[in-house]
Amino acid sequence: MTYPTEHLMDLVALAYTTTDPDELLRLLRDSHELYHQGLAETRAAATAEHQDLPDPIVLEQCRTQQLFLPDDATREDALTALSFARWENTPTALAYSSIAERAAAHGVSLLPEEGNP
Repeated sequence: MTYPTEHLMDLVALAYTTTDPDELLRLLRDSHELYHQGLAETRAAATAEHQDLPDPIVLEQCRTQQLFLPDDATREDALTALSFARWENTPTALAYSSIAERAAAHGVSLLPEEGNP
């Protein structure tokens, strides 16, 4: 396991021991940063793995995996889609989702509520 995964697993455990909105918000913010760190690492790995492949092959890999791309998609679009497809079911991404769901169940979100500045 990578550091973001290990740390997020710890944060999940903490999230399920509290109902305090301030603590849940702190855990959600911390986990949000780790989520994006892991996603960036996945993107860098996908870019490195595909560096020697021509654009049409990279785009075809998306189609093979049934990833939606518009007709005018670029190589960058394809790499983003491939990265996210790989990322979304990792333990790290799932841990973040669990924390977000726990926080939401207690009325906590990273997005301000409508009508609040």
